Amino acid sequence: MAEIKFLVEGIVCTGCAMDMENILLDMDGVEGATVNFKDGLFSIVYDPVEIEVKTIKEKVQNLGFKTKILAENP
Repeated sequence: MAEIKFLVEGIVCTGCAMDMENILLDMDGVEGATVNFKDGLFSIVYDPVEIEVKTIKEKVQNLGFKTKILAENP
């Protein structure tokens, strides 16, 4: 497993954060997702054999949020 942390712009409420967590958790290869809307941070635990960071980032951006990778632990 690997972990990546993103800074996300545009999350304004707990509901948005929970929706994003659920959408990310539905992706094949994503094992865990935690979104903190107050800080605009989210952390994802994923299997790099099943899914690429690029795919995760694109999914978040397609939901209308801007992202920036803060840390990646492959």
